[in-house]
Amino acid sequence: MTIAATYGTLSASEHSTQLRKAVIASTIGTAIEWYDFFLYGTAAGLIFGKLFFPNSDPLTATLAASELISLDLSAARSAPRSSATTETASAARRR
Repeated sequence: MTIAATYGTLSASEHSTQLRKAVIASTIGTAIEWYDFFLYGTAAGLIFGKLFFPNSDPLTATLAASELISLDLSAARSAPRSSATTETASAARRR
């Protein structure tokens, strides 16, 4: 079973408007994500080492807290890929 989709063509002004909305939305999303990781990184360096690793020396605690950030970043980057793979597999099974 194939699914056919038709899309209407946009005029130049509509295309420009849609493109502008997409650029603004992705800029806002990127700024929010950057700010989130900036705050988390600052907290990891200043607070999380002492809070989560109190029995370690300060350098080891800070490095361990920074490792938490790298795990978070890698999870944030791999989640869309695994989600897309799961959705593609689910769609293939429904056929």
